[in-house]
Amino acid sequence: MSKLSINKGLFVALVLATFVTIAGCEAAGKSESVESGAQKVATYDGGEITKGELNEQLKLFAQQSGGGEIKPDSPQYDAALAQVMPQLVGLEMAQTYAKEEGITVSEKDIDKELETIKDQVAQQAQSQGQNLGKEEAFKQALKQANLSEQQLRDDIRKNLPVQKVQEKVVGDAKPSDKEIEKYYDQNKEAQFSNPERRCARHILLNKDQKKKAEEVKSQLDDGADFAKLAKDLSQDPGSAEKGGDLGCVGTGETVPEFEKALFDAKEGETVGPVKTEFGYHIIRLDEIQKESVTPLKEVSGDIETQLTQEKQATEFESWIEDQKKQRDLKYLKGYKPKEVPPVAPGVSPEGGQPEE
Repeated sequence: MSKLSINKGLFVALVLATFVTIAGCEAAGKSESVESGAQKVATYDGGEITKGELNEQLKLFAQQSGGGEIKPDSPQYDAALAQVMPQLVGLEMAQTYAKEEGITVSEKDIDKELETIKDQVAQQAQSQGQNLGKEEAFKQALKQANLSEQQLRDDIRKNLPVQKVQEKVVGDAKPSDKEIEKYYDQNKEAQFSNPERRCARHILLNKDQKKKAEEVKSQLDDGADFAKLAKDLSQDPGSAEKGGDLGCVGTGETVPEFEKALFDAKEGETVGPVKTEFGYHIIRLDEIQKESVTPLKEVSGDIETQLTQEKQATEFESWIEDQKKQRDLKYLKGYKPKEVPPVAPGVSPEGGQPEE
């Protein structure tokens, strides 16, 4: 069974996708009592990043990527630092800006974001075929994430101001109609083409019931009610109660023997018995949904949402880069991501030597 997951960055929105992968828990550095944890690894006008904070995010990064512990002498350290450090700096700078501008969140704001996450998790459960209520799905996702609801609330409280910063500095940037049309034309085949699908019912009988399957087929040929026989006889618990209804499927969604029989059948035809690894199937093809392309007017809203998120993400990332320059960001030696251009030489920030 697939796991449910909580998108901890949902409240920062896709606009902040670059930063929210590290927004999973309270930064450890500020609670570190040891000297090494309090050591600065980056400074900027108005704030700083400590070694404890960085180590906590490297730990989270390792967990998310499925790797082991990331240490400075490990082969993957440079690659991890190149991803984690810019994210951490961006998040911290946005939070610093929020404090300076008096941008805060209320408990109502947190409640609203929490409900949004619950809805998302419930939708995910349904898409995975899990018949769970919203609260049940949410509790299961919390357990799988090893997270309490209070921890999630604290996470939202910490990071929601970043979303408000984004809204303030990016504004209502949106794509034009021409940009939406261009995206549709460029992605029509890959995203908006609908392959042929076949809507069918089946009756499944066990591997030792070939003769019974042939008898059932004869009854259906004589006019017996397919749905009733499926409810009474089918060994497929997922479809039997629905009169054998399988919904609509495309190629590659069923076992080869079943697929061949289904796609060779004519609309309204009943075929079988068809032997598969599950047993013997009697299949009725109810409807053929021809290959089609979804019209632009039906997907323009989704395209606009996606392009809006991308446009705002780009503008917000640009704002973060400007903040780094304006706030004179300096990385301490050994902590500068390789992708980041060298900072200008200057007075070393407190706690270490700036990297040249």
